[in-house]
Amino acid sequence: MRRARPLLGTYVEIEANGAADLERAVSAAFEAVARVHRLMSFHDAGSDVSRLNRRAACEPVSVDRWTATVLRQARRVFDATSGLFDCAVGYELMQRGLLPSQELDHVVSGSFSAVEFLPDNRVGFSAEIAIDLGGIAKGFAVDRAIATLRGHGVRDAVVNAGGDMRMMGEAARPILVRCPTDDHRLVPAGLLRNGAVATSSAMATVARDHARIAGSSAPARSGPTAVDRNAYSVVAPTCLLADALTKVLVQVGDIDADYFRHFGACAFITSTAAIDQKAA
Repeated sequence: MRRARPLLGTYVEIEANGAADLERAVSAAFEAVARVHRLMSFHDAGSDVSRLNRRAACEPVSVDRWTATVLRQARRVFDATSGLFDCAVGYELMQRGLLPSQELDHVVSGSFSAVEFLPDNRVGFSAEIAIDLGGIAKGFAVDRAIATLRGHGVRDAVVNAGGDMRMMGEAARPILVRCPTDDHRLVPAGLLRNGAVATSSAMATVARDHARIAGSSAPARSGPTAVDRNAYSVVAPTCLLADALTKVLVQVGDIDADYFRHFGACAFITSTAAIDQKAA
């Protein structure tokens, strides 16, 4: 069975086999994805993220356990990458018009180190920052969809959310990377079984040596061109990790960096120039 729905700002596709009630399993998986969207959307004034950005610098805010989980995982990646992955980029992204402006006049630029974890899924900010979980929540949503399918007895499935993909089952499946310069072009990049892969593109980054990547606290790599036409992919045990680590790979361009091994992940870069040369 294969179904698709518009969620998370993209199309989420679920392919599942082998359960007694596949319709119910797939419907529940989509609801898990929708729940992540409701909790962690920067655009929704009632989401946990919006409530944190409005109030957490003044008082602790209670959040859903899923939100708390994502925030803690984001902190793990922040610490392991020495701040290269940083979800406290709401202010910068609003300033650049990449996120909608909100009534957060008190917010200033800062880092994810200002996020404080308190008992009972309460969160505080030690500085007036704004967080955006767009660089990690989609991967978490894919993981929750897989977990939901497994809970309904599904043992063979693929969940794909705009290129953030996780697979479970005995058969290895092909990894297809979307070409950054042609949305209709898919590039074979090997096989994967019981794992996750995510891909990010830096195509939208202008003036690379001055811009900050979404989900990052560090300046992007300087380079001779203003537009990066490569696709940056990470294979990891969970889609959350794969999603987050692609944002780091875009910056450093080093597939052998220690933090990939630290998380049991591997990275690769798909060069559009090499693809075009091979096709010629």
